[in-house]
Amino acid sequence: MELKDDEGNLTGHLVGLFHRTIQFMENGIKPIWVFDGKPPELKCKELDKRKEMKEKAEEAKEEAMAAGDMETAMKMAGRSIKITAEMTADAKLLCKLLGAPMIEAPCEAEAQCAVMVSSGLAFATATEDMDALTFGTNYLLRGFNSKKEPVTQICLKEILEGFDMTMTEFIDLCIMCGCDYSHNIGGIGPVKAFNLIKEEKTIENVLEKIKDHNEDETKKKKYIVPEKFLYEESRDLFVNPDVNSDMDKIKESLKWNKPDEAKLKEFLVEHKGFTE
Repeated sequence: MELKDDEGNLTGHLVGLFHRTIQFMENGIKPIWVFDGKPPELKCKELDKRKEMKEKAEEAKEEAMAAGDMETAMKMAGRSIKITAEMTADAKLLCKLLGAPMIEAPCEAEAQCAVMVSSGLAFATATEDMDALTFGTNYLLRGFNSKKEPVTQICLKEILEGFDMTMTEFIDLCIMCGCDYSHNIGGIGPVKAFNLIKEEKTIENVLEKIKDHNEDETKKKKYIVPEKFLYEESRDLFVNPDVNSDMDKIKESLKWNKPDEAKLKEFLVEHKGFTE
């Protein structure tokens, strides 16, 4: 069953944010919540695809409910949730009432997190999105949503040393493996992408090798380069992301306060339908 307030607005995200913030604080972690800004134009196609997937999940949820299959309905409900402006505003207010600082990124939240971590304002970026590493975060923490598996800490420096790659080569590898800003080259998976970047160093060189392979009439054409393989634009987004780089100003805003219990109860119980 989806959690909603009296006006029909979803509130499940507030439950997660509320308990996650408390979990961090109880374990001596001072969280900084960073919210996405306007997505880059290159991401629009990916967002359209996600929107289509959510619509299909909504249809599947309705069909499952009609058939009495509540387990499938619950699963599809989670996949069909659309983030509204009201949900975002509620989440930001909850952060404030819990006493945790909140940063609004001009564009991608992971990019903003990465520059804050590399500037020493935070230890790590906590997200499931691997793009945080491509944006240059020193450490990535994943797995907070799992109750069975431990949290995984990934060190960018150790990845580059282990792969024996420069950051530039690593970014090209990530683009080859697939990112939100471009299509993949057909016939190339992560292992092949890794080997090609190790051998050729850049995507430009990889494309030349693919061209030579495909033009060789004695060989079978097995790699399909999409018509709009936007690797240069994607690379530029990772190297020069749209972020707030005024670290002094951001540092001034990083203040952790005691939770406002009275206003928290008023907001969650009176306005959002939580039990006391």
